[in-house]
Amino acid sequence: MKKINNIIWVASYPKSGNTLMRYLLGNYFFNKSNKFDYNIINNIRKFHLSDDLINSNSVIEELRNNPLNISRFWIESQKKIEIEDGNVAFLKTHNSLVNINENQLTNSSLSLAIIYIVRDPRDVAISYSKFRGLSINETIKNMISKNLVYVKFKNNPSDVEIIGSWNFNYNSWKKGIPDIPRIIVKYEDLVDDCYSTFRKVIVFLSERLNIQVDESKIHSSVKFSDFTKLKNYETKYGFSENTSDGNFFNTGSYNNWKKILSNSQVENIEKNLFIEMEELGYINKKH
Repeated sequence: MKKINNIIWVASYPKSGNTLMRYLLGNYFFNKSNKFDYNIINNIRKFHLSDDLINSNSVIEELRNNPLNISRFWIESQKKIEIEDGNVAFLKTHNSLVNINENQLTNSSLSLAIIYIVRDPRDVAISYSKFRGLSINETIKNMISKNLVYVKFKNNPSDVEIIGSWNFNYNSWKKGIPDIPRIIVKYEDLVDDCYSTFRKVIVFLSERLNIQVDESKIHSSVKFSDFTKLKNYETKYGFSENTSDGNFFNTGSYNNWKKILSNSQVENIEKNLFIEMEELGYINKKH
């Protein structure tokens, strides 16, 4: 086993296309069989704390008392990551690129690059409310909150993601630690033209990794990451990362908010997230 110090982050606010990007990357970098492999995504795991850092009752109690204390273990956990082949690891996260009590999520000596996926928050509100089992209004409240929102999973004190609001999450990865190279990808562009959009990601990574762009692999990655294939497989066999009662893979489209959200819900999102939504082209400029 070989330690690594080159992390490529696959980051996003929840329900923004992170899973699709992980399938695309997994198929490009790890699919040796050139066949559809539902489990290829397992090569790009969620960032979690190293077990040997949190194996004491005192640490568990500390995290129960204040989940934000998880920040103490971020950097050390990344230093302990090991892989069998190569010197790069892809890590998924919904954390913001945040600094808590002088504890950074990561740093430029550990991180090689950032891929950030962003999605129209009006559609995120619908998908995330279903996933969390919360009302759309409660979901919107969290998405526009001025507080540092965090999510704790399955009563596990060490499984905490400090996601913040939608715009805080986006801005943190857009602006934070500026010497880490990054690319920002809109989910809608992946839906409209997956090949061209993913190719931009591969060109970006090829420059960081000093590798050639493989056009045939891009095509096969798009083919094997097809939303319909993933949805059909989940219907038959389930999806291990789904913690909700419904399907993880739902429509695979966008602009569903036009049919589902009320006028007041749309107004609430657009009013509070206007700057970023305008910047990303989700709403027109104010006259």
